[in-house]
Amino acid sequence: MKKLALLAAIFIAPMVIHAQSAFDSFEDKKDVTSFVATKNMFKLLSKMDLDSNDPETKEYLSLINSLENIKIFTTDNPSVAKDMNQAVSNYVAKANGLAELMRVKDDGKNIKFYSKEGKSENHVSELLMHLDGKIDGKDMSVIMSITGNIDLKKISKLTKDLNVPGSEELKNIDQKKQ
Repeated sequence: MKKLALLAAIFIAPMVIHAQSAFDSFEDKKDVTSFVATKNMFKLLSKMDLDSNDPETKEYLSLINSLENIKIFTTDNPSVAKDMNQAVSNYVAKANGLAELMRVKDDGKNIKFYSKEGKSENHVSELLMHLDGKIDGKDMSVIMSITGNIDLKKISKLTKDLNVPGSEELKNIDQKKQ
């Protein structure tokens, strides 16, 4: 129940974006569904009166306290998808320290994961996922960008709970890091 309250707060709270990232322009495009959570949202969530004795709640709070931003952009519009694909290619080519983690081509989907080094082997400062292909029979493009002090052992659970397409592949990264 507490996990549901935490997830509901993430989805309900309004966000104000101050810094423009490589993908923020998609937030205002027609035919793009976006989800953006900022550090301010994570601070707010950390102050919620949740049962701090629950280990799962403690793990979620620890994870969200270490995050800066979560941005997810999805579209099924072919023209916008082409723009999103190009934006990811440009960002990966220009981003300093961004390295490919893994690629998955399966069931009509191409999913690529990139990361920037973090404070340890199991932590990254940025995690970027780009999915292009069929989701539930529709051609889709998805960009997910997470920044902060990201624990790869824990992030797959959060993205799965947020129902991010391609998040099941993060579990594979999580299992390889353990």
